[in-house]
Amino acid sequence: MHDRDPASGRGNADYAWKEFDSEAYFQHYYGDPHPDDDLIVQLAVDALKRTRPLEESLDVVDVGTGPNLIPFFCALPRARRLTAWEFSDSNVAWLEREIAGDGLRPQWRHFWDIVREAYGEAAPLPDNPLPALRETCSVTQGSIFDLPQRTWDAATMFFCAESITKRQDEFEAACAAFARSVRPGGTLAAAFLARSEGYLVSDYLYPALNLSADGIEQVFAAHAEGIEIRTVGIVEREIRSGYSGIIFLTGLAR
Repeated sequence: MHDRDPASGRGNADYAWKEFDSEAYFQHYYGDPHPDDDLIVQLAVDALKRTRPLEESLDVVDVGTGPNLIPFFCALPRARRLTAWEFSDSNVAWLEREIAGDGLRPQWRHFWDIVREAYGEAAPLPDNPLPALRETCSVTQGSIFDLPQRTWDAATMFFCAESITKRQDEFEAACAAFARSVRPGGTLAAAFLARSEGYLVSDYLYPALNLSADGIEQVFAAHAEGIEIRTVGIVEREIRSGYSGIIFLTGLAR
């Protein structure tokens, strides 16, 4: 991790990631699917459908996966191999248990149906994606700051870089590591919390940076081309505790 500078806010290493309550996070953020979540799924699918080479299967990494199968669902129809790159011990264990399960939770059924609809008839998909996930997906424990460079064809990141630190320099370093994990020309697709100052999980306050679409685009300008930004559900009140909207970015790694 990076050196900590108290003057610029608490850094990533200051938080109790090993004690992250994965199931509580899942229940709070995905227990009741929101229309904004559905739109993010559709945007991620659209980005992955356009990833070149179009006629080939891809090696895809999801960075900072957390208690979330949505990135895997979005990538599965295009994936030769899927990698979850996750730091927290509890999240790694949660992901492994969830993928090993036999049946889909109702929430995952909902999001998988959104994925199937987004891919359409051109990509007939199974009723239950878990068997395919078990064949395709591996969970790797590691820090975003330690991602291998130029390794994958595409990378997704849902609510990670802005939700692991209160420091702008660490956020920028995390985004750079995410972008550099993909081969030049590969697809980057990332969702960020908007207007967030932090988020509670089992009464523990985890960090977040209050970001704007312009600020995110400026950070990625050095690492990607063809950047497109979509703001989703930006409102004055919170959607769920911890944020009031989503900023979705796509681009091609330089």
